[in-house]
Amino acid sequence: EAREAIARTLGMITMIDDAVGTVLGAVAKGGLVDKTVLSFTSDHGDLLGDHGLMFKGPMHYRSLIRVAFVWKDVGGDPCVARSGELAQTIDIGATVLARAGIEAYDGMQGRVLLAAMKGASDAAPDAILIEEEQQGAVLGFGRPTRVRTLVSDRHRLSVFSAATWGELYDLQKDPLETTNLWSDPASEGLKGRLMALLAVEMMRHEDESPAPTTLA
Repeated sequence: EAREAIARTLGMITMIDDAVGTVLGAVAKGGLVDKTVLSFTSDHGDLLGDHGLMFKGPMHYRSLIRVAFVWKDVGGDPCVARSGELAQTIDIGATVLARAGIEAYDGMQGRVLLAAMKGASDAAPDAILIEEEQQGAVLGFGRPTRVRTLVSDRHRLSVFSAATWGELYDLQKDPLETTNLWSDPASEGLKGRLMALLAVEMMRHEDESPAPTTLA
């Protein structure tokens, strides 16, 4: 069953690749290559057997949350071949509007990534926030669960509403995320610092617009 699921997933990727080729062919045929900004990404990856799990779910392993974001620009300074800056899906809308010269609406969240694409960004975040709201009980959880995950350039911390445990990984020493440091006494200070940073990130992502016109 796992091999069949992997084969079908690879087939879907091939189908998407063919469709992207069709779109790029139409752009070239119309003589618009030098006038068209191209972008490609995905909303999530697939576990595909990693850690004994399939498909997607509230376990935020890198195979699920680390997705490609490809951007081909036109004119001006060329984009860097690759950037290691932290970014998230919420940044895409702000980046597209900025590139199109359209002002974002009041209260829109997300960071414009155009400077990062040129290799000149000085506002890279220390960490990014991932929020998940499950509608059903999956992956052994007894009830629908909420997940809040903080990812920095070195660590990944995940907190679950439906569990008394969490996840903490050192992504440099343990890139395959096989050693959970959540209950490691030597990592208590690190976990506390990351929990505090997670709380700040959650507050920072709360809506600030529209603002109230009067005080109660």
